[in-house]
Amino acid sequence: MNTATTATVSLGGVTIGLGILAWTLAKWWKAGGSKGPGPGGGGGRDPKALLPFATSMALGMVAVTAAGGLIGTAAVFLLNSGSMVGNWSLTAVTGTVTPEVTRSGLKALTPGGCALLAIYFVVLVALWKSGAKVFKGKIASGIVCGCLLGLSAGFSGVASIALVTITNTVGDKITGVIL
Repeated sequence: MNTATTATVSLGGVTIGLGILAWTLAKWWKAGGSKGPGPGGGGGRDPKALLPFATSMALGMVAVTAAGGLIGTAAVFLLNSGSMVGNWSLTAVTGTVTPEVTRSGLKALTPGGCALLAIYFVVLVALWKSGAKVFKGKIASGIVCGCLLGLSAGFSGVASIALVTITNTVGDKITGVIL
C-alpha cells in the first residue's frame, strides 16, 4: 500500500510544524544577539547553525512522499501523530475546527529517488549518532517539522515538490534508473 498517496495533513499538523519551525528560527535569531558588525547588530547569526535543522527538515519532507517501507511508514506515523496532537491543541486552545490542508496532485518518489532517500537517511543517522545532544535535537525536530509540512498546500508544500523533483532526478541519474 502506498501510504504517501493516502496520507493527509490537517491544519493542526501544519500548525505544529510551523510552530517547530518558528521555535527553531526564534532560538537561532536570539542566539545571534547583537554581536558583530551590521546595522542593528545580528552579525553573530550564523546561517550554518541552521544546517542540521534544514537538512533534516528536507529529509522529512521527502520521506513523507515515500511509497511506504520503514522510512515512509515512520514519516506517515509522525504526520498522523502530529496532526492528532495539533487538532486537539487547536480545538482546546481556540475552539476552531481543523480542516485538511493536504495539497492536491501529490508527487511521489521514483525508485531512484527512494534509493537516494535511503542513502540520505543513512547519512543523517550517522551524523545523528556522532553528534552532541543539541545537534541530535535539531535533527529530530527538523524531521518532525518536515513530515508535518511536506504535504501541506502552502509554501512548504511547494518547497516539498521541488525537493521531491530534485531527489527523483538526482536519484535516477545516480542509480541509472530512467523511467
